[in-house]
Amino acid sequence: MKTLTRTLPPHDSFVQNIHVHIETHLSDATLNVKRLLRLVAMSRSDLHRKLDRTVGMSATAYLRYVRLQQAAKLLLQQPEWGIFKVALEVGFNSQSYFTRRFREVFGCCPAAFRAQREGLEQG
Repeated sequence: MKTLTRTLPPHDSFVQNIHVHIETHLSDATLNVKRLLRLVAMSRSDLHRKLDRTVGMSATAYLRYVRLQQAAKLLLQQPEWGIFKVALEVGFNSQSYFTRRFREVFGCCPAAFRAQREGLEQG
């Protein structure tokens, strides 16, 4: 997954609207681009073009990016939760797929990410 090529403009109402819709339905594994299109009332090409121009990602990549960013937060905020519970909370039904995608973005598996960050906070 490619990372954001630009920082998200905090004042960009388009990105905020997309982000709110994704976060509202984050734990719903059936949330996909097709459903997102209905939620934001846009055509696939318009959504893709605007997201690519604004954040440098396709709609699919941005949806996954938001899910993984929230997963990283949950891993640290909910240390008692298992990796699969975190995956389910952000809309992944497969722990192996979640771990693979997480590793692509953060460079390590979710358990190692949690351990590294907890070690930094304790040290």
